[in-house]
Amino acid sequence: MKQFENLSFEILHETDLTILTPIMERAFDEDTRIHLNKPKGGPAGYDNGDFLRRFGLHPNSTSYKISMDGKPIGSIILWLNHDTNIHFLGNIFIDPSLQNKGIGLKIWNFIEKQYPNTLK
Repeated sequence: MKQFENLSFEILHETDLTILTPIMERAFDEDTRIHLNKPKGGPAGYDNGDFLRRFGLHPNSTSYKISMDGKPIGSIILWLNHDTNIHFLGNIFIDPSLQNKGIGLKIWNFIEKQYPNTLK
């Protein structure tokens, strides 16, 4: 487990999907409500674990469960190409109750610290 301030980052495992899927669902539904004026919505499988299973557990992705003070709050999915140092952020979400508090910036700082050779 890697610590970054009061956040911790652990490699995503199948067993994490049960707790992360409802968080992902709330995060995407909130975003859809704010930006599309609809009550629900997100990418296919965001609300039943299939999205995280397909992309977060994909053998070519590097994915983390994010916890704050020991409690899971979200996840990030990264697509890393170490041959070129061209990496992509596939997905990031945190519980909507924690948004707009600077946590996203801390997560981004963690990513930059972990992969400092990424081409910008």
